[in-house]
Amino acid sequence: MTDDRLTAAVRALIDRYDPEGLLGMGAPDDEYDPEVRDLTALVRGGEEITADVVGSVWNRWFNGVSDWCTRRPEQVREVAAALEDLRDRR
Repeated sequence: MTDDRLTAAVRALIDRYDPEGLLGMGAPDDEYDPEVRDLTALVRGGEEITADVVGSVWNRWFNGVSDWCTRRPEQVREVAAALEDLRDRR
């Protein structure tokens, strides 16, 4: 999978969940680009992608004020599993 396709797949995943509800409120399509970049780097890397790893990325970008990880832990687990699956398919 090319870098562009991988980034697009990670963006589609995050946009589908819209963890902060920002896209649903009319935020621009690139709203989650910083998070997508970091999550894409995880897919390219060797570290296991767990819910805790995804939560760490998310909380860093939202300065610890996001409640997505505690409000929707099943989504965070699903995102982590989907990212691992992307790794296996690239």
